[in-house]
Amino acid sequence: MVNMKHPPPFNGFGPLLNRFDDVLVHTDRFAFYKIRRLAKDAGVSPSSVSRLINNQLNPSFALVARITAAIEMELGMKIDPRDLIAENGEFLTRSVCDLTGCRGCLPSAALDEFGRTLPAFTDVKPGTWVTSRNPKGFVTEKGN
Repeated sequence: MVNMKHPPPFNGFGPLLNRFDDVLVHTDRFAFYKIRRLAKDAGVSPSSVSRLINNQLNPSFALVARITAAIEMELGMKIDPRDLIAENGEFLTRSVCDLTGCRGCLPSAALDEFGRTLPAFTDVKPGTWVTSRNPKGFVTEKGN
């Protein structure tokens, strides 16, 4: 189910889902002050990074390429931009943890303030989530 607080931008083919924020929390440099640091490293404006992370922007290729390059520098590995943003959430690498080389975790969004697992993360094992907004992957309203 799509999070309607920040619905994904629609590009004519399907909604664009991104997992920049999910990848950033897997880094030391970008885990805190991520927007300012990522913007500086990518040579783009903080407002563009913020809008991209919060699904308020249908980004240009140049923006995605610059941000991807900055993330690659921090992780020390190549990342295909289609693993960070994809139509209908069809990422090349299904799990964020597989993408970043993490041993397997759950995002902070998986738990409520009392430490209980939220319904969206029921049956999601550590290391298998797709994005924090769509832990089991993208599902359309019709279930397709």
